[in-house]
Amino acid sequence: MTHRLVLTSLGELEAVRGLFADGGPVPVGRALVPVIGGTGAAERGALAEAARRAAGELEQLLARDGERRVEAKRGLGRLRETASEALGLRRTAREMGEAAERAAALAESAFERSAGRRAEHVAAVAGRLRNQAEAHAEALEREARTLAGRGDVARLLAEEKRKEKEVEMREKLALAGRHLDGGRNDEARRLLSSLEGTIGGDPEDRQAYESLRRREQAVHLRSAEEALREARRLHRREPARAIGLIEAVELAGLPEDVVRHLYGCWLTACRRLELLAAIHYRAGFGRGAVLMPTADGRWEVVSALGLRRWERGRTFSPRALRGARPLG
Repeated sequence: MTHRLVLTSLGELEAVRGLFADGGPVPVGRALVPVIGGTGAAERGALAEAARRAAGELEQLLARDGERRVEAKRGLGRLRETASEALGLRRTAREMGEAAERAAALAESAFERSAGRRAEHVAAVAGRLRNQAEAHAEALEREARTLAGRGDVARLLAEEKRKEKEVEMREKLALAGRHLDGGRNDEARRLLSSLEGTIGGDPEDRQAYESLRRREQAVHLRSAEEALREARRLHRREPARAIGLIEAVELAGLPEDVVRHLYGCWLTACRRLELLAAIHYRAGFGRGAVLMPTADGRWEVVSALGLRRWERGRTFSPRALRGARPLG
Protein backbone atom coordinates (compact mmCIF):
# COMPACT_ATOMS: atom_id res chain seq x y z
CA MET A 1 0.00 0.00 0.00
CA THR A 2 1.32 3.51 -0.89
CA HIS A 3 0.81 6.37 1.53
CA ARG A 4 0.56 9.98 0.41
CA LEU A 5 2.59 12.35 2.53
CA VAL A 6 2.55 16.13 2.03
CA LEU A 7 5.66 18.00 3.14
CA THR A 8 5.61 21.76 3.62
CA SER A 9 9.33 22.40 4.21
CA LEU A 10 12.77 20.95 3.70
CA GLY A 11 12.98 20.39 7.43
CA GLU A 12 10.07 18.00 7.24
CA LEU A 13 11.73 16.27 4.30
CA GLU A 14 14.87 15.80 6.41
CA ALA A 15 12.77 14.26 9.17
CA VAL A 16 11.36 11.55 6.89
CA ARG A 17 14.56 10.93 4.90
CA GLY A 18 14.93 7.49 6.50
CA LEU A 19 11.77 6.32 4.74
CA PHE A 20 13.62 6.35 1.42
CA ALA A 21 15.75 3.36 0.36
CA ASP A 22 19.53 3.97 0.33
CA GLY A 23 20.68 3.70 -3.29
CA GLY A 24 17.99 1.16 -4.18
CA PRO A 25 14.31 0.94 -5.00
CA VAL A 26 11.82 2.27 -2.47
CA PRO A 27 10.20 -0.64 -0.61
CA VAL A 28 6.63 -1.47 -1.53
CA GLY A 29 4.19 0.47 0.64
CA ARG A 30 6.73 3.21 1.48
CA ALA A 31 6.91 5.15 -1.78
CA LEU A 32 6.63 8.87 -1.07
CA VAL A 33 5.79 11.78 -3.33
CA PRO A 34 7.06 14.86 -1.47
CA VAL A 35 5.17 18.07 -2.09
CA ILE A 36 6.98 21.24 -1.07
CA GLY A 37 4.71 24.11 -0.15
CA GLY A 38 7.20 26.96 0.27
CA THR A 39 9.02 28.51 -2.71
CA GLY A 40 10.65 31.48 -1.04
CA ALA A 41 14.32 32.44 -0.71
CA ALA A 42 14.67 30.53 2.58
CA GLU A 43 13.40 27.33 1.05
CA ARG A 44 15.62 27.73 -2.00
CA GLY A 45 18.61 28.42 0.22
CA ALA A 46 17.88 25.33 2.31
CA LEU A 47 17.57 23.28 -0.87
CA ALA A 48 20.92 24.55 -2.12
CA GLU A 49 22.56 23.76 1.22
CA ALA A 50 21.11 20.24 1.25
CA ALA A 51 22.35 19.73 -2.29
CA ARG A 52 25.86 20.87 -1.30
CA ARG A 53 25.87 18.49 1.66
CA ALA A 54 24.76 15.60 -0.56
CA ALA A 55 27.42 16.43 -3.14
CA GLY A 56 30.05 16.71 -0.42
CA GLU A 57 29.06 13.36 1.05
CA LEU A 58 29.24 11.80 -2.41
CA GLU A 59 32.72 13.22 -2.97
CA GLN A 60 33.87 11.77 0.36
CA LEU A 61 32.46 8.37 -0.55
CA LEU A 62 34.16 8.48 -3.93
CA ALA A 63 37.45 9.49 -2.35
CA ARG A 64 37.28 6.65 0.20
CA ASP A 65 36.36 4.17 -2.53
CA GLY A 66 39.28 5.44 -4.62
CA GLU A 67 41.65 4.93 -1.69
CA ARG A 68 40.38 1.39 -1.20
CA ARG A 69 40.84 0.66 -4.89
CA VAL A 70 44.40 2.00 -4.78
CA GLU A 71 45.08 -0.20 -1.76
CA ALA A 72 43.60 -3.20 -3.58
CA LYS A 73 45.81 -2.48 -6.60
CA ARG A 74 48.85 -2.38 -4.34
CA GLY A 75 47.81 -5.75 -2.94
CA LEU A 76 47.36 -7.16 -6.43
CA GLY A 77 50.75 -5.82 -7.46
CA ARG A 78 52.33 -7.41 -4.42
CA LEU A 79 50.56 -10.68 -5.18
CA ARG A 80 52.04 -10.78 -8.66
CA GLU A 81 55.43 -9.76 -7.39
CA THR A 82 55.52 -12.48 -4.73
CA ALA A 83 54.22 -15.11 -7.15
CA SER A 84 56.93 -14.19 -9.66
CA GLU A 85 59.65 -14.20 -6.99
CA ALA A 86 58.46 -17.55 -5.66
CA LEU A 87 58.57 -19.01 -9.16
CA GLY A 88 62.12 -17.74 -9.62
CA LEU A 89 63.19 -19.20 -6.28
CA ARG A 90 61.66 -22.57 -7.15
CA ARG A 91 63.69 -22.50 -10.35
CA THR A 92 66.83 -21.62 -8.38
CA ALA A 93 66.15 -24.44 -5.92
CA ARG A 94 65.79 -26.90 -8.78
CA GLU A 95 69.03 -25.71 -10.38
CA MET A 96 70.90 -25.92 -7.07
CA GLY A 97 69.55 -29.40 -6.47
CA GLU A 98 70.85 -30.51 -9.85
CA ALA A 99 74.20 -28.83 -9.16
CA ALA A 100 74.46 -30.59 -5.80
CA GLU A 101 73.85 -33.96 -7.47
CA ARG A 102 76.47 -33.33 -10.14
CA ALA A 103 79.00 -32.11 -7.58
CA ALA A 104 78.40 -35.17 -5.39
CA ALA A 105 78.92 -37.43 -8.40
CA LEU A 106 82.14 -35.60 -9.25
CA ALA A 107 83.36 -35.92 -5.65
CA GLU A 108 83.11 -39.72 -5.99
CA SER A 109 84.66 -40.00 -9.46
CA ALA A 110 87.29 -37.21 -9.52
CA PHE A 111 90.79 -38.36 -10.45
CA GLU A 112 92.39 -35.74 -8.20
CA ARG A 113 91.77 -35.91 -4.48
CA SER A 114 91.79 -32.10 -4.18
CA ALA A 115 89.16 -31.80 -6.90
CA GLY A 116 87.04 -34.38 -5.09
CA ARG A 117 87.24 -32.48 -1.81
CA ARG A 118 86.38 -29.25 -3.59
CA ALA A 119 83.41 -30.95 -5.28
CA GLU A 120 82.18 -32.13 -1.87
CA HIS A 121 82.29 -28.55 -0.67
CA VAL A 122 80.42 -27.33 -3.74
CA ALA A 123 77.79 -30.06 -3.25
CA ALA A 124 77.25 -28.96 0.35
CA VAL A 125 76.97 -25.28 -0.62
CA ALA A 126 74.57 -26.06 -3.47
CA GLY A 127 72.43 -28.22 -1.17
CA ARG A 128 72.26 -25.44 1.41
CA LEU A 129 71.32 -22.90 -1.24
CA ARG A 130 68.60 -25.24 -2.52
CA ASN A 131 67.10 -25.51 0.97
CA GLN A 132 67.25 -21.76 1.47
CA ALA A 133 65.62 -21.07 -1.89
CA GLU A 134 62.82 -23.54 -1.11
CA ALA A 135 62.23 -21.95 2.29
CA HIS A 136 62.01 -18.46 0.79
CA ALA A 137 59.72 -19.73 -1.96
CA GLU A 138 57.37 -21.32 0.59
CA ALA A 139 57.21 -18.07 2.56
CA LEU A 140 56.41 -16.06 -0.56
CA GLU A 141 53.80 -18.58 -1.67
CA ARG A 142 52.08 -18.31 1.72
CA GLU A 143 52.04 -14.53 1.36
CA ALA A 144 50.64 -14.84 -2.16
CA ARG A 145 47.85 -17.13 -0.94
CA THR A 146 46.97 -14.67 1.80
CA LEU A 147 46.86 -11.79 -0.68
CA ALA A 148 44.76 -13.79 -3.13
CA GLY A 149 42.29 -14.49 -0.31
CA ARG A 150 41.70 -10.80 0.35
CA GLY A 151 38.26 -9.74 -0.84
CA ASP A 152 39.43 -6.53 -2.52
CA VAL A 153 42.26 -8.28 -4.38
CA ALA A 154 39.97 -11.13 -5.43
CA ARG A 155 37.49 -8.57 -6.74
CA LEU A 156 40.17 -6.86 -8.86
CA LEU A 157 41.26 -10.22 -10.23
CA ALA A 158 37.65 -11.02 -11.13
CA GLU A 159 37.29 -7.63 -12.84
CA GLU A 160 40.45 -8.22 -14.85
CA LYS A 161 39.31 -11.68 -15.86
CA ARG A 162 35.91 -10.34 -16.91
CA LYS A 163 37.54 -7.58 -18.99
CA GLU A 164 39.89 -10.08 -20.62
CA LYS A 165 36.91 -12.24 -21.56
CA GLU A 166 35.10 -9.21 -22.97
CA VAL A 167 38.13 -8.28 -25.07
CA GLU A 168 38.48 -11.86 -26.30
CA MET A 169 34.78 -12.04 -27.10
CA ARG A 170 34.90 -8.78 -29.10
CA GLU A 171 37.97 -9.98 -30.99
CA LYS A 172 36.07 -13.16 -31.91
CA LEU A 173 33.09 -11.11 -33.07
CA ALA A 174 35.36 -9.01 -35.25
CA LEU A 175 37.00 -12.15 -36.66
CA ALA A 176 33.57 -13.69 -37.38
CA GLY A 177 32.69 -10.53 -39.30
CA ARG A 178 35.88 -10.79 -41.35
CA HIS A 179 35.10 -14.45 -42.08
CA LEU A 180 31.65 -13.47 -43.37
CA ASP A 181 33.12 -10.65 -45.44
CA GLY A 182 35.57 -13.12 -46.96
CA GLY A 183 32.96 -15.76 -47.74
CA ARG A 184 34.18 -18.15 -45.03
CA ASN A 185 30.76 -18.89 -43.63
CA ASP A 186 31.66 -22.23 -42.02
CA GLU A 187 34.42 -20.59 -39.98
CA ALA A 188 32.08 -17.75 -38.98
CA ARG A 189 29.37 -20.23 -37.90
CA ARG A 190 31.78 -22.22 -35.73
CA LEU A 191 33.10 -19.05 -34.12
CA LEU A 192 29.64 -17.64 -33.41
CA SER A 193 28.47 -20.98 -32.05
CA SER A 194 31.39 -20.98 -29.62
CA LEU A 195 30.24 -17.56 -28.35
CA GLU A 196 26.64 -18.62 -27.77
CA GLY A 197 25.71 -18.08 -24.13
CA THR A 198 28.86 -16.07 -23.38
CA ILE A 199 27.73 -12.62 -24.58
CA GLY A 200 27.44 -10.31 -21.58
CA GLY A 201 24.85 -7.68 -20.84
CA ASP A 202 26.40 -4.95 -22.98
CA PRO A 203 23.67 -3.95 -25.51
CA GLU A 204 26.23 -3.15 -28.22
CA ASP A 205 27.91 -6.56 -27.87
CA ARG A 206 24.55 -8.31 -27.93
CA GLN A 207 23.45 -6.31 -30.97
CA ALA A 208 26.73 -7.06 -32.79
CA TYR A 209 26.41 -10.78 -32.05
CA GLU A 210 22.79 -10.98 -33.18
CA SER A 211 23.56 -9.01 -36.34
CA LEU A 212 26.40 -11.41 -37.24
CA ARG A 213 24.17 -14.38 -36.44
CA ARG A 214 21.49 -13.09 -38.81
CA ARG A 215 24.09 -12.53 -41.54
CA GLU A 216 25.56 -15.99 -41.04
CA GLN A 217 22.14 -17.68 -41.03
CA ALA A 218 21.11 -15.84 -44.20
CA VAL A 219 24.29 -16.94 -45.99
CA HIS A 220 23.87 -20.47 -44.60
CA LEU A 221 20.30 -20.72 -45.84
CA ARG A 222 21.17 -19.31 -49.25
CA SER A 223 24.05 -21.79 -49.62
CA ALA A 224 21.81 -24.73 -48.58
CA GLU A 225 19.09 -23.72 -51.05
CA GLU A 226 21.65 -23.43 -53.86
CA ALA A 227 23.00 -26.90 -53.00
CA LEU A 228 19.46 -28.28 -53.00
CA ARG A 229 18.66 -26.79 -56.41
CA GLU A 230 21.85 -28.17 -57.92
CA ALA A 231 21.34 -31.60 -56.30
CA ARG A 232 17.81 -31.78 -57.70
CA ARG A 233 19.18 -31.00 -61.14
CA LEU A 234 21.84 -33.73 -60.86
CA HIS A 235 20.24 -36.51 -58.82
CA ARG A 236 18.84 -38.44 -61.81
CA ARG A 237 21.88 -38.41 -64.10
CA GLU A 238 24.68 -37.92 -61.56
CA PRO A 239 23.42 -39.14 -58.17
CA ALA A 240 26.91 -39.40 -56.66
CA ARG A 241 27.55 -35.69 -57.31
CA ALA A 242 24.15 -34.81 -55.87
CA ILE A 243 24.93 -36.82 -52.74
CA GLY A 244 28.27 -35.05 -52.33
CA LEU A 245 26.63 -31.64 -52.59
CA ILE A 246 24.09 -32.43 -49.89
CA GLU A 247 26.61 -34.14 -47.60
CA ALA A 248 28.60 -30.88 -47.54
CA VAL A 249 25.63 -28.91 -46.16
CA GLU A 250 25.51 -28.29 -42.40
CA LEU A 251 21.88 -29.04 -41.54
CA ALA A 252 21.94 -27.56 -38.03
CA GLY A 253 20.22 -24.19 -37.91
CA LEU A 254 18.32 -24.59 -41.18
CA PRO A 255 14.50 -24.35 -41.39
CA GLU A 256 12.73 -27.70 -41.06
CA ASP A 257 11.27 -27.61 -44.56
CA VAL A 258 14.71 -27.06 -46.10
CA VAL A 259 16.16 -29.93 -44.05
CA ARG A 260 13.25 -32.16 -45.12
CA HIS A 261 13.81 -31.39 -48.81
CA LEU A 262 17.58 -31.92 -48.52
CA TYR A 263 17.11 -35.25 -46.78
CA GLY A 264 14.55 -36.41 -49.31
CA CYS A 265 16.74 -35.45 -52.27
CA TRP A 266 19.76 -37.17 -50.67
CA LEU A 267 17.81 -40.38 -50.04
CA THR A 268 16.43 -40.40 -53.60
CA ALA A 269 19.94 -39.95 -54.99
CA CYS A 270 21.21 -42.81 -52.81
CA ARG A 271 18.49 -45.07 -54.20
CA ARG A 272 19.51 -44.18 -57.76
CA LEU A 273 22.97 -45.61 -57.05
CA GLU A 274 21.22 -49.03 -57.17
CA LEU A 275 23.28 -50.46 -54.30
CA LEU A 276 22.59 -54.16 -53.81
CA ALA A 277 21.36 -55.14 -50.33
CA ALA A 278 21.86 -51.60 -49.03
CA ILE A 279 19.92 -50.41 -45.98
CA HIS A 280 18.66 -47.04 -44.82
CA TYR A 281 19.17 -46.26 -41.13
CA ARG A 282 17.30 -43.21 -39.84
CA ALA A 283 18.42 -41.83 -36.48
CA GLY A 284 15.99 -38.92 -36.30
CA PHE A 285 14.80 -35.87 -38.20
CA GLY A 286 17.40 -34.95 -40.81
CA ARG A 287 19.78 -37.64 -39.56
CA GLY A 288 20.41 -40.89 -41.35
CA ALA A 289 22.82 -43.16 -43.24
CA VAL A 290 22.93 -45.59 -46.13
CA LEU A 291 25.06 -48.69 -45.53
CA MET A 292 26.21 -51.77 -47.44
CA PRO A 293 26.92 -55.25 -46.02
CA THR A 294 30.54 -56.34 -45.65
CA ALA A 295 32.08 -59.81 -45.91
CA ASP A 296 32.47 -60.07 -42.12
CA GLY A 297 28.78 -59.47 -41.42
CA ARG A 298 29.03 -55.78 -40.54
CA TRP A 299 27.58 -52.74 -42.29
CA GLU A 300 29.71 -50.11 -44.02
CA VAL A 301 28.67 -46.47 -44.40
CA VAL A 302 28.18 -45.41 -48.02
CA SER A 303 26.80 -41.97 -47.17
CA ALA A 304 25.54 -40.25 -44.03
CA LEU A 305 23.67 -37.05 -43.33
CA GLY A 306 23.43 -35.15 -40.06
CA LEU A 307 25.45 -37.77 -38.15
CA ARG A 308 28.80 -36.78 -36.70
CA ARG A 309 31.71 -39.19 -37.14
CA TRP A 310 29.73 -41.42 -39.53
CA GLU A 311 32.34 -40.96 -42.20
CA ARG A 312 32.23 -43.01 -45.39
CA GLY A 313 33.80 -46.46 -44.90
CA ARG A 314 33.11 -46.73 -41.18
CA THR A 315 31.50 -50.04 -40.19
CA PHE A 316 28.86 -50.92 -37.60
CA SER A 317 27.49 -54.15 -36.19
CA PRO A 318 23.90 -55.07 -37.10
CA ARG A 319 22.99 -54.67 -33.41
CA ALA A 320 23.84 -50.96 -33.59
CA LEU A 321 21.48 -50.40 -36.53
CA ARG A 322 18.19 -51.60 -35.14
CA GLY A 323 15.28 -50.19 -37.06
CA ALA A 324 17.17 -50.00 -40.38
CA ARG A 325 15.16 -50.79 -43.50
CA PRO A 326 16.11 -51.92 -47.02
CA LEU A 327 17.07 -48.91 -49.12
CA GLY A 328 14.94 -49.86 -52.09
